[in-house]
Amino acid sequence: MRLKRIQRKLVLNGFIVFLIGLMGSIILIKTGSPETMELPNEYLNFHMVSLYLQPAVFLLFYKQVLTFRNINVFVSVRRKNKWMMFHLMVLATIYCLIFVLGLFVPYFFTDYPLFKFGNPIVGIELILLHVLAFLLLLWLLVGGYNWHRPYLLLLMAIIIDLIYHYYIEKNILINYSPVYDELYRAIHEIYGGF
Repeated sequence: MRLKRIQRKLVLNGFIVFLIGLMGSIILIKTGSPETMELPNEYLNFHMVSLYLQPAVFLLFYKQVLTFRNINVFVSVRRKNKWMMFHLMVLATIYCLIFVLGLFVPYFFTDYPLFKFGNPIVGIELILLHVLAFLLLLWLLVGGYNWHRPYLLLLMAIIIDLIYHYYIEKNILINYSPVYDELYRAIHEIYGGF
């Protein structure tokens, strides 16, 4: 009985993670400017994904980790800590894939180009790097299962996500296309949509 309730909760949270990605994607597509619509601009340059959607997924996943933390004593008596950590990492990977599926697939059903302003290979690398950073942060949250200050770990993951978005990803986007450089846009008088 208890196992079925946990399985339902995991499936429900997976569905909620998918809905978060899907609704975020629909909002980004509807509010984006058609002149500047491309995959890296909508999902990497704008702040919605890193500022709102990913922390929401972090919270949902971390709630699951803390639920399993309550049985940590019983798991450690049976010496199954590594087994539990492995399954939590698999759950984090599944949630990451579900979120990315909900986030990116609706864009493919639009008529907008995938990569309009830069090299598609660099654009794909940027998107894969963003997904990898998101997955690594979810795996970092798995450490809350054993850590003595679990909420500090959640705060660290959100801060690392924001640092990655604002400092690292924004600078790498300039390598994809100079249009993402604010100085370049000011010199060439390019306004709106970025």
